[in-house]
Amino acid sequence: MKFTLLGSGAVRNNPRRAGPSQILQFGGHQDLPGRVGWMFDCGRAACLRLAQQDIAAETVDRLFLTHLHFDHVVDVPYFVYVGWNNSRANRLRIYGPVGTAHFVEHLIRPPFRDDVASRLGHGKSEFGLDPEVVEISQAGPVLDEDDCRVSATFTDHGGITTLCYRVEGEGRRVIISGDGLPLEDFEDFARGADLMVYECSGTAEFLAQQPWGTWHITPEALGDLATRCGVQRLMIKHLVMEDITGDLEAVDDMGERIRRNFDGQVMVGADGMVVDLGRG
Repeated sequence: MKFTLLGSGAVRNNPRRAGPSQILQFGGHQDLPGRVGWMFDCGRAACLRLAQQDIAAETVDRLFLTHLHFDHVVDVPYFVYVGWNNSRANRLRIYGPVGTAHFVEHLIRPPFRDDVASRLGHGKSEFGLDPEVVEISQAGPVLDEDDCRVSATFTDHGGITTLCYRVEGEGRRVIISGDGLPLEDFEDFARGADLMVYECSGTAEFLAQQPWGTWHITPEALGDLATRCGVQRLMIKHLVMEDITGDLEAVDDMGERIRRNFDGQVMVGADGMVVDLGRG
C-alpha cells in the first residue's frame, strides 16, 4: 500500500501547495491490472499533481470526498472530463456526504452542455462521463472491494457535514481526515492506524485570530489525539497558516508542537510526499 499526498494546501493559491487531495494505491484487480488508485478529495491542481506522479486520471475510478467546501472539490470537473476524454475503462464512482449528488448533477453536465454536445456530435461515447454517486449519511462501512475496506465517520467542521475515512487492506490501516474536530467515536475509529493524515491549519495563536479558527484542531490537540489513538505515523496537511502569513517556517513549528505530545513519527506534509506502507 502506498500513500501519496497530492496537495498539502487549502484555499489560498499557494504555488508550493496544491489544494487538498491524496491518493492511496494498492494491488491491481482483473479489470484494471497494476496498481489501483483511490483518491481522496480533489482540490486545486489535484490532477496536475496526479500527472506529476505519473498517474493517469482515467485509471482512478474511486473518488472519496470529505466535504463540499470548494477548496476540497474544485478540481472535480476537470478530473471527470479528462477521464472521459481519455476513455476511462471503468465508470467513476464518487463517494461523499449528503449533497454530493446535487453537487455532481449541477457541476458536471449543465455548465459544459455545449462541450458535451460537440463531442457527442463527433462520435464520442457517453460512457465515462456521468459518475455514479454514493452519498454517506451515517458512520460505518462504505466499501469492500479488491480486499480493501473503507469506513467513514464524521468530524465537527463549521456546520458543514464532513467525513473522515478509514482504509484497511493489505494488512494496513490508514486514516484520511477532511477538516475539523474529532467527535467522541474518533479514537476507536482510528485506533492503531499505521498512518493518520489529519489537517493542521495553524497554531492555537493563529487560529484564535481567524473567524473560522474554531473549525480546526490545534497542533497540541492533534498530538494528544494521535497518542490516544495509538497511531504509528501522523502526517499533517491543509497548512493554511503558511498561505496566510507567508511564514515558511510556521509548518515546521506546528510539527514540533505536535511532537511534544506524540512520540510517533510526525511528517509535515508537502506536495508529492509518499509513504510506502508495504504489506502487513
